[in-house]
Amino acid sequence: MSPSDTSSLEDLHKEYDYVVVGGGTTGLVVANRLTELPYVNVLLLEAGSNRLDDPRIQVPGLAVSTYSDPEFDWCIETTPQAGLNGRVLSEPRGKTLGGSSAINLGMAIYPSQTDINAWEELGNEGWSWKTMSECMKKSQTLTPPSAAIKEELSIDYIDPSVQGTSGPIQISFGEGPFPACNGAWPKTFQTLNKKITGDPMSGIADGAYCNPGTVHPITRHRSHAGSAYYNEEVAKRPNLRVVTEALVQKILLEKVDDKDPKVVATGVIFIGKDGVKRTIAAKNELILAAGALKTPQLLEISGIGNGALLRKHGIEPIINLDGVGENCQEHGFVPFSWEVMDDQVTAEALRDPVIAAGAMEMWQKNGSGPLGLVALHSSYATPPELKGPEIAALLEEHLKEDDLDLTPGLKAQYAILTRMLKDENEPIGQFHLGPFQITPEKGPSVPGVFGMTEPECYYSIVAILNRPFSRGSTHLVSTDIQDSPEFDIGFFKHPIDIQLHGRLTRWLETIAETAPMASLFKPGGRRLQESSPDISIEQAMKLTRERIVAHYHVCGTTAMMPRELNGVVDSKLRVYGTKNLRIVDAGIIPIIPRGNIQSLVFAIGEKAAELIVADVPIKSSH
Repeated sequence: MSPSDTSSLEDLHKEYDYVVVGGGTTGLVVANRLTELPYVNVLLLEAGSNRLDDPRIQVPGLAVSTYSDPEFDWCIETTPQAGLNGRVLSEPRGKTLGGSSAINLGMAIYPSQTDINAWEELGNEGWSWKTMSECMKKSQTLTPPSAAIKEELSIDYIDPSVQGTSGPIQISFGEGPFPACNGAWPKTFQTLNKKITGDPMSGIADGAYCNPGTVHPITRHRSHAGSAYYNEEVAKRPNLRVVTEALVQKILLEKVDDKDPKVVATGVIFIGKDGVKRTIAAKNELILAAGALKTPQLLEISGIGNGALLRKHGIEPIINLDGVGENCQEHGFVPFSWEVMDDQVTAEALRDPVIAAGAMEMWQKNGSGPLGLVALHSSYATPPELKGPEIAALLEEHLKEDDLDLTPGLKAQYAILTRMLKDENEPIGQFHLGPFQITPEKGPSVPGVFGMTEPECYYSIVAILNRPFSRGSTHLVSTDIQDSPEFDIGFFKHPIDIQLHGRLTRWLETIAETAPMASLFKPGGRRLQESSPDISIEQAMKLTRERIVAHYHVCGTTAMMPRELNGVVDSKLRVYGTKNLRIVDAGIIPIIPRGNIQSLVFAIGEKAAELIVADVPIKSSH
């Protein structure tokens, strides 16, 4: 079967060894690795359509055009947020073959060793940095930058020993031309004594760097789960069947042994492109990879979740798991945008139809030009005011466990987060640079945020709190999977987060006022926020509430933790109370790490595949 021919419903078996729900960042990884075993057959069901040949996915620079478009995005929005003065935020989630990896902004960013070792500390044996770093390497191939790009972007930190060399996902830097701000970025942080300390892939880096992107080094096409893990060769495997436009409505659960309290996932009910409802049986296992917002919803509709909540919707609980849909975590970014000098070239140039057409022609010809680049860069850093006595005072004032009604799971997480805040080797903030304006006040739709509707040209710098204490939730609103879940992102529910994030936001002014970045901004030019170099902490916190945007890293809603800590899956990713139902997506992340999570989620897929393959019966019936 061709990778583009996936919506057909002909010749479906009634039963498959493994049924995977969700063809995104982890689902395709698991399906690929399982079908490396010729005696195993796999059916993968993806609710979205197959857009592998669509330029809005292939062209890295067109990612934003897919947001808030139901052909690509589940178009989920939050409930009005008390911590954001009632604002509603959009949370783009990929609804297409490749999932969110097919529509995100493509930055290749990595967590810290401490982040991942914390997962094992929470009771998840085998989920250490040593294990997960190998899975990250397994998932990707880095093409090192040319000598000229190394010099332009101050790239002197790459350690070949920690990089992937043969994985499906292609990681590269491109050949430019890069905006002037990209070269200024690492030099500005050097001025601030924040020079990068090592290869971020090593898990111990601190400081600013120009990160690569998930872009093929030759074609300059986006490299994502759909194109990399379901390529022409993989699609020809007779033991893999991928069906797109297949919406799974319910998991079928049965108690098959009166002596064993655990239930068995026998299959799923789904509706295909033709509108016909079908039932497919899973002989060995059912694997959920529908994402951190849709997987909990599907569990609840199927009878797994908080019993009281399910009964309100007329659903008789089969497994009572209060953790389903809870522990929701997300990074948020706060953008400041400054008008640039007249000689600076920014993405606003693409507002001119002639220039936009020329850029597209360059990409189509040989992948060159701005559309084939990921020109967003990153830094891990802690502002001086969040070190030493200052952070101790904030912890003393705002983290009083005796005053909080904490679950055992949160108590365990908060102990780890508190330790990380005190560790000066663990940066509290992440900062991104983008050569374009960002206008959160024109949201909640993402095209409003990134629509470049303000006149003049801008560079933007954004502030992110690496490890928030706040937790949100996501739950069903009806028994219809097509209804968006009730999604509470939970920003600033914990009082310490606004204090921390406000100080990160205030430091944006310091970055902008530091050479050589300062020389790129127009003296007296426009600001797209009510800020100034001497901004107070009160004003910074106000702007943080008014301008924060979801960073599209939602996770934690089906957490991998012991059941007594309100976990949903064990360290083998099996749902508690089931014999053969696993979750393999970002929902299993127990505690959010620093940075953009895409690279880590690919690694979760690889780790999950190893766990499942280890349990494959030696002789399959197919």
